[in-house]
Amino acid sequence: MLNARFMEIVTNDTTPCGRCGKLPAVVHCDGCQAALCVECRTFDLWGYGCGHVDTKAFCCNCFQDPAVNPYSGFPNQ
Repeated sequence: MLNARFMEIVTNDTTPCGRCGKLPAVVHCDGCQAALCVECRTFDLWGYGCGHVDTKAFCCNCFQDPAVNPYSGFPNQ
């Protein structure tokens, strides 16, 4: 079962990116919940139902993990 979460935005300028340490982080990874800056985030679109699409934000590890992001296309396989 997929853990469907809504994208969580960072609302301050003092949270560093959990991957590179830069300020500010702008969004949390939908997989591991790490705070991410604009350079470390990767967006993906999850479509389901009749024309419904959710925007997801992932760190590079979660984006490529099919257990977290089954729509990634499995770039390393």
